[in-house]
Amino acid sequence: MTYKIYKTKTILNIQKHVDGGWFWVKYSAYPYTGCEYGCEYCYSRDEKYNPHKASREPEVLKFEDPFSEYIKIKENASELLKKELKNKLRDLIYIDGYQTVETKYRYARKMLEVCLDLNFPVFLNEKSPMLIRDMDILKKINEKSYLNVGWSIITSRDDETRLAFEPKAPPVSARFKAMHQLAENKIMAGTVFMPILPFIYDDERNIEEVIKKTKDCGGQYVLDAGLTLWGYCKTHFYKALKKYDSSLIAKYDRLYENKQALGEYTVRLHQSVLKYCKKHNIMSYIPRPLKFYPEKLQINKKIAEIFYLEVRELQLSGEGGYKEWAYRKAAWSLDDLEENVWEIFKNKGIDGLMQIKGIGTSMAKQIEEFLKAGKN
Repeated sequence: MTYKIYKTKTILNIQKHVDGGWFWVKYSAYPYTGCEYGCEYCYSRDEKYNPHKASREPEVLKFEDPFSEYIKIKENASELLKKELKNKLRDLIYIDGYQTVETKYRYARKMLEVCLDLNFPVFLNEKSPMLIRDMDILKKINEKSYLNVGWSIITSRDDETRLAFEPKAPPVSARFKAMHQLAENKIMAGTVFMPILPFIYDDERNIEEVIKKTKDCGGQYVLDAGLTLWGYCKTHFYKALKKYDSSLIAKYDRLYENKQALGEYTVRLHQSVLKYCKKHNIMSYIPRPLKFYPEKLQINKKIAEIFYLEVRELQLSGEGGYKEWAYRKAAWSLDDLEENVWEIFKNKGIDGLMQIKGIGTSMAKQIEEFLKAGKN
């Protein structure tokens, strides 16, 4: 393992729109580049996301897996985050950083302290129970604004199969224990069931076990998605797959090279998750946090949430297409709207709703129904 301490020029990533239907984050910031856990399926190795570019740092070429073997430490992480967040509109920020290097530097904690001071809500997606040692600040963020911890979990079993794909990550049992501790402190937590590995962890037994264990540990949701398999992340994953069971490579090729078959498989997988979430009375999505938005905009954000969740279901059900984009554009418009949508409807009726960019007849009628139902 090689570590490099440096000063970064920027740290805050800003999305044009929140990732509606998923984590609901607008911003993200990370104190470390690369990940010591190096899970074999991680999509961050793909050229599109990979933080280690040989064109900028030729030394990464000496590593077999730079992503997990070469960790860059941003020594000015918290100072820069404070500077860049100071004049931003308050919205959800994704913070990540509880890996082994955090034991020494504690930069993830310092970034959380900045979020607390500036009253920014936080989403954490983690594999390490190390964050429990910072329960004091986690509770304060939760009380002051909002905190949600999504635990990256692909199985409920700590066996040889899990170790084949998560060789350096903390035990799943430790993650579930930490989830329970968060729930005991009234902090929202759940399982980010991503990716569900085809032919390995996509069986009904594993899906139900993960969902039931999440519920038993006080988790409030299970958010599922499939495996990203393209570019270098595919090359790397296939190396692990070959070691685990080389016969699976042909099955993966057949599945991922057939768009229709992959779509049908994704639908079946998601329907299975929905079935067991319903059985165990747990949400299959993360509800959108609203309380930190200005009061007059909360109803806009709430209706946008409904549309975003519809987008996600359309994606995972394989429908997509025009209908998905209609809902997506409507959600974006409502999120960007600076006027209270109820006031628009009260003063101008459905014609006023249709004057909002991205809102057509169908969406306007759905907004009208929601507003009328809310006032009855």
